[in-house]
Amino acid sequence: ATIIAEGADGKKTIPIDEFFHGFYMTALEPGDILTEIQIPKSKKNSGGAYHKVERKVGDYATAGVAVHIELDDNGVCQEIGIGLTNVSAVPMRLERGEEILRGKKVTDELIEQVGVIAGEDAEPESDLRGSEAYKRSILNTITKRMLNKALERARQ
Repeated sequence: ATIIAEGADGKKTIPIDEFFHGFYMTALEPGDILTEIQIPKSKKNSGGAYHKVERKVGDYATAGVAVHIELDDNGVCQEIGIGLTNVSAVPMRLERGEEILRGKKVTDELIEQVGVIAGEDAEPESDLRGSEAYKRSILNTITKRMLNKALERARQ
């Protein structure tokens, strides 16, 4: 995605991977207003899924995982995006997991590996919503579930 903002210096375009700087900190300057979020149109054979674990509806998430996958006509992963939320200071891409899947036919074994990587690469802190170990375990599980759901949608 791309963020469009306007401020005293005019219009600026910010790639989503450069937007978040820290907890409640973004690339916006004082006086900037976010005016648009551009999300590329989904392609044929693509699917997405998102799930967050929360203690009660509307609560700050314990952990969340978003997946978008694009397959070619042979079922090979052409593009993949895996985002983790609430398990580091900023939303994070699961780049190591994306690299494992890109260019390959996605198998249960690869999905299992990516689930493990999600638990390893996240940076959760223990708090009222759960321990670090609990959050890593949740990430493993919901990453695998969201990968499977996104794949199912891409194959429809």
